[in-house]
Amino acid sequence: MRNQLPCRLRVPFVVNVAAALFLIGCGDSSKPAGTTTGNSKPAAKGAETGDDSGGTASKGRKKFAPVQLADSSNETGSAGSSKKGTAGSEKKADSVVAALQPLQVLLGKWHGTTNKKFNDFNATDELNWIWDFQTDRTQPGLKAKSDKSPYFKQVRVTYDPTSEKFQMTLTPPEGEPRQFDGTWADGGEPQEVSEGKIVHRTYKLVFTELAEAGQEHWQIVLNQQDNDRYLLEMSKRPPAGKTFNKFDTVGTQRFGKSFAAVDIDNPGPKCIISGGLGNATVSYKGKSYPVCCSGCAAAFKDDPERWLAKLAEKEKMKAE
Repeated sequence: MRNQLPCRLRVPFVVNVAAALFLIGCGDSSKPAGTTTGNSKPAAKGAETGDDSGGTASKGRKKFAPVQLADSSNETGSAGSSKKGTAGSEKKADSVVAALQPLQVLLGKWHGTTNKKFNDFNATDELNWIWDFQTDRTQPGLKAKSDKSPYFKQVRVTYDPTSEKFQMTLTPPEGEPRQFDGTWADGGEPQEVSEGKIVHRTYKLVFTELAEAGQEHWQIVLNQQDNDRYLLEMSKRPPAGKTFNKFDTVGTQRFGKSFAAVDIDNPGPKCIISGGLGNATVSYKGKSYPVCCSGCAAAFKDDPERWLAKLAEKEKMKAE
């Protein structure tokens, strides 16, 4: 046949044509995973963000040294940013607890009496201050509830590391909660006054309500006179007024004696959560751990591994 190629040329010709068709028609879908074409570059492998700074640590105070809490900023792992986010939240919670250490003297049961009369009688109140880690895991606080106070059915105090201010939420028997920002009076800080073998903590915290212009503003001074007595000095400013006028003082006396002064001069067992004097215990996996109040006991039972990890970190820091 005239058009048939010689046998010695037929095989190379077929191979070359097949190769050309393969290069033209196959496209990128036939490339093995991980190959690149043209100017495209493979994604960077192992790229990571910088170190997590976590929450803002509260400033140390010269006249009062808060207990040192575990720093969870070293948490790392394959979870990456999620674990760093957790570490940041833990650091924030630790800084809040450290800032609230001077107020830990509030822990326990108290009896309050108003100076103002209601139906010809001074109102009386009974409340129990405890730690609160359950309302907001990253924003712990101290809270107390009351069934008899004419001014609140619940009060909660916490600290904002960003603004470096204390915060109070006062929930009245009726109506919406009142929000306050708090600072030490006249820039003063907690003082420790020795009375024989007893060390008393005294301070004044001024809480001013965050009300809008044209509304009545309240101001509450938490005046801690010693470990077993504090005053709530209550004032208000009318909508068109410029000054706060006191309308009542609630004198509050402790039932029994202070048990929260472990960080002052008390060698008793320390609460695994707050560092206060442990007057009760919680158990986990056959071991018992001291706690200072029902709030800390509830927090431990919610997540014991969290607090045991913090305890291990604190012990590691002491050993270094």
